[in-house]
Amino acid sequence: MKKILMCVVLLSGFCVCAADILPESPKGFSWQQLPFVKASFLLPDGWIFKFVPDNREEKYLYYLTKDNIDQKGFYETGFEVRVIRGIPGKAKGKLPSEYSLEAVENTGKKVKFAKKWNERKGIFKETGYIYADTSDEATVTVYRLYISNDSTGTVYILTFEGPTRAWDDLWKAIGEPIFKNISIDESV
Repeated sequence: MKKILMCVVLLSGFCVCAADILPESPKGFSWQQLPFVKASFLLPDGWIFKFVPDNREEKYLYYLTKDNIDQKGFYETGFEVRVIRGIPGKAKGKLPSEYSLEAVENTGKKVKFAKKWNERKGIFKETGYIYADTSDEATVTVYRLYISNDSTGTVYILTFEGPTRAWDDLWKAIGEPIFKNISIDESV
């Protein structure tokens, strides 16, 4: 099984690692393995992990949140991972990278991006953005990254969000360490 270790430079040197060879987690975090997708992400101490499978559609949804979404029904601060396999069959023959670019383009019609980027990291094609969501009472800052694997037909949609009033601290303490330590197996 071919693995990849590559550095991802988004805002400041992020790293995508082979999913089964994990470095020691930073203080205040532990590694959370995501079932079915050979990926791991950092889970902050005291945060809650929730997995929502949809095996019929080969879609998987993972939440790493500060809030218990089963009790509250939502989260204010959290990291969400959506994994969709078989994109070409679900998106009229589009490659995952084309699907991702179109999704970002559609989002850009609805919100103003503070930052947007497209990069290639080994086998993965990445596109992402940051914006402030002002649709609710409290403004939320959203950092979203699409990681596309055209060879396997899979797209990973990673979203970190939290209150804009606390964004700088949340990003530095939680978001940045998570995105600096992305672990995805390229064979999935």
